[in-house]
Amino acid sequence: MPNLCDAPVEAWRAHWKAHGNAYPSCIELTAADLHALNAERQLIHGTTNFKQTEGWQDVFHGAKLQVGSTSCMVLVSGERVPVALAGAVSTS
Repeated sequence: MPNLCDAPVEAWRAHWKAHGNAYPSCIELTAADLHALNAERQLIHGTTNFKQTEGWQDVFHGAKLQVGSTSCMVLVSGERVPVALAGAVSTS
């Protein structure tokens, strides 16, 4: 089973490298991708007994998660870079 967190983490690393460790503006995911990502994160947190803070589902590694028409990372420059979650089922 692919890890849905891999693609956003790789995009995150590329952003940090290209923008002097700056956080991206946000990560926009389709509703289906956001649901799949948070379901996987919930499963991981539950099986490892990791305590979740309030609002965990709205943040990914310090960047705001929000629903968008496509799945992408919004860079500090405003540019949108596509993020495809490995193994996520597309509903479009």
